[in-house]
Formats: sequence, structure tokens, C-alpha cells
Amino acid sequence: MSGMPPQKEAALFPQFRLGYGPLVLADIYQPEVNLAVYRAAHHPKLQAEALELCIARPGLKLACSGNAAALSQHIEEKLQAELGLRALVEGIRESIQLFDELFEPAAVGLRLEVLDRAMCPRCHVDRLAVRLIRTFCGPSTQWLPNEAVDRQWLGAAAAGLQDPDAALVQDPSAVQTLLAGDVALMKGEGWEGNAGRGLVHRSPQVAAGERRLVLTLDMAA
Repeated sequence: MSGMPPQKEAALFPQFRLGYGPLVLADIYQPEVNLAVYRAAHHPKLQAEALELCIARPGLKLACSGNAAALSQHIEEKLQAELGLRALVEGIRESIQLFDELFEPAAVGLRLEVLDRAMCPRCHVDRLAVRLIRTFCGPSTQWLPNEAVDRQWLGAAAAGLQDPDAALVQDPSAVQTLLAGDVALMKGEGWEGNAGRGLVHRSPQVAAGERRLVLTLDMAA
């Protein structure tokens, strides 16, 4: 039994939570949880509008910060008033509201992008405290459970390797993929007490002619 970790450390072994209602997102406050996923009900109209936006604005990169009300107003002006994308706007508003209610940040940093390639193709952890990510259409974020990674190969340690992920990912079959529409909270290294337990994740590969519409929300300074 000498090789067993202490019970307290075992309780903090990174875990994830999945639920079909938004209340599951509050589990991100549990010390052992580094990923909480609200699997929102499939919304055909929302997904259709996301695809419509990808076609109409293939190079879209919308970035702004402010309080929840200001961000919602900005999104409405850009996407609903100009393009009539009411369902998509409501989906983004929902995400902003959930993030704001959970963390009550002074300001929220929002990024909405149409992507035709993997933005961060290598496995990594975020240095910030927490990030909300939601892919409205196209392939979604990939992540790994803690037992499937060798964290010594994160960051600069893997700089000289031809394929850093080959060293870091101990079990390729363990790679998990979020679904389009999932509202995910990913805990990073910057969360108090979470050093060494940030969620390991990466952007998915995007097939030729395919696009993703991705929303991220962070706590702005």
C-alpha cells in the first residue's frame, strides 16, 4: 500500500462532470473537477444559423470585452440586426449569462471566430483560471483525462520533439471530443490551487471545406 497516494491527494485527481442541465457547470468549483460540460439540447435552428454565418462570413473574428449586458447588446447588433441570426444570438447570450452568473467577473472577454483549421492543434493547458468554450458547428474541442497524459511534456519541455503529442498522450484511444452545442468550462493552471491539474486539450483537425464556429469567454482584466 506504500505506493498509494494519500486520500486527500486522490480526491483532487482531476475529474470531469457531464450533465444535461446548466447546473452541472457549478461543479467547476469542486477542487477535483477541471472540466464541466452542459450538454445542451440539440437546436436545429441554432446550428443552421451557425452554418449560415460560416458561409456568409468565412473570415469572421469578433473580439470584445465588457459586462454581460454590453456584450449581449454588441452581439445582437452584429448578428441579429445585421444578419437576422436570432437563434444564434440567443445561444451566445445564454453562454454569456451562464458565465456571468457563475463567476461574476468585472468584465468578460468574448471571442467568436469562424475557423477552417485547427487553431491550437497541440495538446496544452491554459494558464488562465477558467474558460468557457462552445462550438456551435463543426468539430469541437478535444480533451484528455489526466491518466492518459504525461504532463512532463507540456509546454517548453517538448519544444525539441518532432511530435510533442506522441510523447504527452499516453493513451491515444482516451482522447475525448466535445459535441457541437456543448457548453464547456475548462479549468486552467491559473485557478487557485489547480497548478499541475489544468485540463489538457487541443483544437480538432478541420477537413477541407469544413468550418467551425467557436465561442470562448474569459475573465477580462
